[in-house]
This record gives sequence, C-alpha cells and structure tokens, in this order.
Amino acid sequence: MNELGDERLRTRTGEFSFDKENRIIRFDIHEGAVQTLADAKENVAGLRRFSKGTPYAFLCDLTKCKVTDLDARNYYGTDEGRQAYRAMALVGGRPIGRMIGNVFLAVYGNRDRPIRIFAEERDAIQWLKGFAG
Repeated sequence: MNELGDERLRTRTGEFSFDKENRIIRFDIHEGAVQTLADAKENVAGLRRFSKGTPYAFLCDLTKCKVTDLDARNYYGTDEGRQAYRAMALVGGRPIGRMIGNVFLAVYGNRDRPIRIFAEERDAIQWLKGFAG
C-alpha cells in the first residue's frame, strides 16, 4: 500500500486528508455544500488521485453537507465510484445526513465494498480500522 503523507486535496465541496494513526482517508465536506453530479465526479477522481490509485478505508463526514443530489448519489454508487475505496463509513450527525446515507445504503449496500452509516466519528473509525492496511 502506498504511504500517504500530510498533504491535503481540496475539491469544490470538501477536502481529503490522511489519518496516519488509523490509516484511513477522510473527506470532510464543506459547510453547506450542495453536491451535484459534477462534484461527485470531481470527488471520486480526487480520491483516486489522493490515494495514488490504491483503495483505502474511507471516512466521509456528511455532518456539514446541505444536499447531495440524486445524480451525485447514483454516481457514488457506480462501479467507478465504489472502486475508489476499500470500505466507506458515512458520518452524519444530523438526521438528514443519516437519511441520505440510509437511502444510499438501501440502493448500493451489500456489495463488494462495505458501507456503513454512523452518528459518531469514533464509531466509524473503529469500524474502518478493520479495513485499514
């Protein structure tokens, strides 16, 4: 597995960083972000570029996200979107974030790349440690 450093990568809707201690990639969505299909494509490409093409355990913090539109959600669930990570934890502190995540899981769950939703980041990290390299 490639060793990632302290670099960060910003997209229009968020920022990628590497949690060295837990060996996971995080994506923290910007306050009030509205994710469209174009954003989803940018974010998946950004994750691949950031990870240097190696799938990692991936934490996506939705707590500040305002909306992820249907086209964006559908793209994140495609083979192209799912191949960018090893396992994904969605963290949504607000009920709307968890609702969006539950819809995503209902459509794309139980595939070759596990996905779970968490209200608390610490629980998400603990689960992802089982997939970290």
